Amino acid sequence: MDTAFSVDVKIDKDQSKMLISGELIINHIGKIKESILDAVDFSNDLKIQVANPSAMDITFIQLMSSLVKSYQNKGKNCTVEGTLGEDVYGLVSNAGFNNLFKL
Repeated sequence: MDTAFSVDVKIDKDQSKMLISGELIINHIGKIKESILDAVDFSNDLKIQVANPSAMDITFIQLMSSLVKSYQNKGKNCTVEGTLGEDVYGLVSNAGFNNLFKL
């Protein structure tokens, strides 16, 4: 991985799929947000897969929550699924966002 994180997007006819991995932390959140916003298409539903992040903090969780709400406000669906390590899962659960991620 050239950067600390990756955001890969595949656009289908009626749904976009996004794969996010790496260091999903405050140090990179500005660039992560920029990468996501450059890639999203609010005319399609979005399915986000968070794949075994090496690190994640509350800033990334808040970004995902905001993105889901933005899609809902536009009448579209956005789901966040993930494969999370025990520590990251604990963070998500303790922060009260376990309903955000389809784990």
